[in-house]
Amino acid sequence: MNYPPPIIAGLFVLEFAHADDTVVFNQRKTLNVGGEWLGRVPNLAICQPFDTQEYMVQHCSEEWEPLGIAAGYKSVTEAKDSTERSYNGISEKWNLTNYNIEEEKLRYEAELRSSSCSFCGRTILQITAMVGEEVRICNHCIEKFHGAIHQNDGET
Repeated sequence: MNYPPPIIAGLFVLEFAHADDTVVFNQRKTLNVGGEWLGRVPNLAICQPFDTQEYMVQHCSEEWEPLGIAAGYKSVTEAKDSTERSYNGISEKWNLTNYNIEEEKLRYEAELRSSSCSFCGRTILQITAMVGEEVRICNHCIEKFHGAIHQNDGET
């Protein structure tokens, strides 16, 4: 079985399902991504942000790359029921993960910190762009340094 990673697009994976040939897909035009309706996907994951009690369904490729997300569910059951309307038969396919949310949160936060801006500490979630490998600088720091360097331009 092709298990998902513990975190997909910054969200903790609680349960997952493979939409195999026994699952009947009904295009309900409910998930629009980039102006186009997302069709059948091979993998689904019920996820949760680390800091809220909202639940989401990640629609993923065979390799668990996120293709679209349905959000705003108040419970895992609500997320499953909604998904069943488009993926008839998926209810029997859900699998619990064995991932520990606290361990994965710590690992994810450490990963974010290790790739944060070397100057201000902002993570990739807080910025628009980041440049550099060993020493990284974010768009905020670039703008700040640019302003400081050019603050006296035009003065005589």
